[in-house]
Amino acid sequence: MQITFDPHNPTECDETLGFIAQAQPHVVKMWLIDYNESQDADTAPAETARADGLTVTDGPTPSFEPSQMTPIAEGAPQYIKGEVTPAQPDTAQPETDCHGMVHNDTIHSTPASKNADGSWRAKRGQKGAYEAAIAAATGKDAPAPAPQGMPVPQPASAAPATPPAPIDYKTMAERFMAKMADPDGLPAEYEAIYTALSIGYDDLETNQTSIARLSAYMDAVDNGENHDGCVRHAMSA
Repeated sequence: MQITFDPHNPTECDETLGFIAQAQPHVVKMWLIDYNESQDADTAPAETARADGLTVTDGPTPSFEPSQMTPIAEGAPQYIKGEVTPAQPDTAQPETDCHGMVHNDTIHSTPASKNADGSWRAKRGQKGAYEAAIAAATGKDAPAPAPQGMPVPQPASAAPATPPAPIDYKTMAERFMAKMADPDGLPAEYEAIYTALSIGYDDLETNQTSIARLSAYMDAVDNGENHDGCVRHAMSA
């Protein structure tokens, strides 16, 4: 038996399928089985072989719900595997003077410089605090500061058993010129210093008294004395 119908006409297709279903129901059943199997083959995920011997099935990514995660106990430490390089501590030590003191802008001159004995130069006008800091660093008592405006009494010096060695003029002059070149080197102009110390220009190179006074004046400068204190120290030296 031959059945002729237009496959593009939905009505004729339905009538023809109904006729075949009545006449040959087992044929329609086989068609349905073949159709379903072909649909399953088209939608089945493909399997991909991997180098490690496992098989990966290509298919849709399964949905993920946050509830599937195992919660971490509160306060439990969490670790990340890897190498952590700890920060290196700063081992640099600050520079100190012969008393073991670190430079302090409050009592020491700036920029930082040292006296001949290796101690920090005192800041002008801070002699009392400077000596107190040295006493604290060395464990020695600092001298009591003199009242402001009052002259500092100078203790009588014992007569030396032997006269002091003469001071070389060239060494003293080079030291004095270096302080003149430093803006903070001298507390007064050199003319005022010469006048206060009664120093003459004509015989300075050979006058040991004048040379010694200038040297003593610079020693007092290094100890943080102001101009008047330096003059008193130089005249009593």
